[in-house]
Amino acid sequence: MARTLTFTLDKNSFDCTIHKVDRNKLYGSRSIETLDMDGKECSLATLLDDGKTLVPYGGTASGYINPDGEWVDRKDITPVDFDGKKLEEVPSSFKAGMPLEEEVSAEEFLDHSIRLTYALKSEAMDTTFIKNIEKGIIYKTFFSYRGGIDPDPAFVMQGEDKTIWLLIGAENRIAYSKLEQAAVISATEQEDEGAETSGDELDFGML
Repeated sequence: MARTLTFTLDKNSFDCTIHKVDRNKLYGSRSIETLDMDGKECSLATLLDDGKTLVPYGGTASGYINPDGEWVDRKDITPVDFDGKKLEEVPSSFKAGMPLEEEVSAEEFLDHSIRLTYALKSEAMDTTFIKNIEKGIIYKTFFSYRGGIDPDPAFVMQGEDKTIWLLIGAENRIAYSKLEQAAVISATEQEDEGAETSGDELDFGML
């Protein structure tokens, strides 16, 4: 069942169901079936460091322990920054909603890599929102599926086929560098001696 997000624009709210679009829906998918010598399907397992213990798929999990090696529940963990200050957590966007307060240019949108694509559908969208989105306005907001400390930038825009999209991604962080000075590689005395020795040993008369 499709989940619902609440968008807010100029104090007016409207609900949209989200429908994920991925490569499998667009292009189809394929899978590889691995069989043993008897034609039976093989299953994935992990060989532990002892070289003899096999753990079947789904038999491992991650967890948290404190410096004393004691198990810690996730709910008891407080996220902090590098200075030890508590980080503010945001609720799930499905509970808190998504305000459409910022308009961005196409250039700013293209500065992000999109990893999740959702089509938005609603029977009662805000009229101001529809007018703005049809004019090509791109809204920037933030999305967090389960809540946490690092919500993802998200964009709401309309495509050429009139479909309204929620595009979730991350800002591209590109570091540019240049050569301040070209490096000059000079042969060492040992390398020169080796080159001469190699040349003496090569006898073209033997070819």
